[in-house]
Amino acid sequence: MKFALKWFVPITLVAMGLAWVSEQVALLLGFDPPPQDLVKLFTDPNIAWRVKAKFAALAVLAAPVLEELIFRMGLFNLLCWVWNRVARKRTAGAESPHNAFGACEWLSALVSGAVFAAVHLHAATFLPLWFLGVAFAWLYWKSGTIRSSMLCHFLFNLVNLALCLIVGTIIWNVDLVKYASIYISS
Repeated sequence: MKFALKWFVPITLVAMGLAWVSEQVALLLGFDPPPQDLVKLFTDPNIAWRVKAKFAALAVLAAPVLEELIFRMGLFNLLCWVWNRVARKRTAGAESPHNAFGACEWLSALVSGAVFAAVHLHAATFLPLWFLGVAFAWLYWKSGTIRSSMLCHFLFNLVNLALCLIVGTIIWNVDLVKYASIYISS
């Protein structure tokens, strides 16, 4: 668990940076990315707090557990197994240590991360979510336990929910220039 806590802040900062870059590229291309559906729900003053609390529990508690079981323990492991079998046939006798994150593991992380990002159905957040999928796969592999990626995923979703409720939007939908200009002009 210490391993997950050690990597939570760097992973979150990189994801936030990629989110900002994604948004800036979209804006440069003339596309103003709409907020994710959960952001709309949490920032809509007409939605009852009871409803928001239920969705918060799903996003912070259920999603990290289910998504890590499906995408890391399931898909990532399956891809590792398949590609390691194929690679062993080509390089007979060349065993790598279990904890090594080799080419098969990277390929598995990249593909399972892309599927993880695509399932979220939000083009503007594909890049940061892809990175998170790869990072969570790496955490899972290097720590040897799914609890590490679950913890990091839980913390990431918790931070995003808190920012959504406090700031009114999730990290990758914050236009810092717009908010700065509001405070400077008032």
